Amino acid sequence: EDVPAPKAVAPVTVMPAVKAGAKPLGPPKCEYQDRGCKWNVENQTRDTCEGGVCKIEVTDPKQQVYIYKCQNVTIQITGKLKSVVLDSCTKCGVVFDTAISACEIVNCKSVQVQATNVCPSFSIDKTDGCVVHLTNEAVGQSSFVTSKSSEMNVSWPDDEGEIKEAPIPEQFQHKIVKGSVSSQVSDLYH
Repeated sequence: EDVPAPKAVAPVTVMPAVKAGAKPLGPPKCEYQDRGCKWNVENQTRDTCEGGVCKIEVTDPKQQVYIYKCQNVTIQITGKLKSVVLDSCTKCGVVFDTAISACEIVNCKSVQVQATNVCPSFSIDKTDGCVVHLTNEAVGQSSFVTSKSSEMNVSWPDDEGEIKEAPIPEQFQHKIVKGSVSSQVSDLYH
């Protein structure tokens, strides 16, 4: 079966401005690698992408998207894909259709992720400030695994279409009960 070639729309000629005292980003990259069926999106900023949006068109559900060290940009992914990984990104938004496996968020600050269809699993690790937006279809199917993270929230539409938002607990109470550790969400979240 013929699979159409992947398409990316992300100009890579403009180098981002560097603030005094900030580490410069490397060269911006938005490329597909056949080996591993993987998109590498690196060092993108609102200045390196037209309109501040880096667009990726996934053409095969085996493809993955790895987003690294992007700042102040929106990554828009169309098509069904295997997984999405955000690593070391700041003030970024990621919008994707369906992830078959998972969406991982690692070492990020102030990011937002939106699955416009479904994603069964979200993993949030070493991240400060994260909002995950779910659809009605995803509410009963999505799960969250978190560690070493703070300021995590999830939003979803209720039955009337109103958007609800709730914190993902980051504080727990632990007790030894009958020789094993028992954990409960802190009273702060009730």
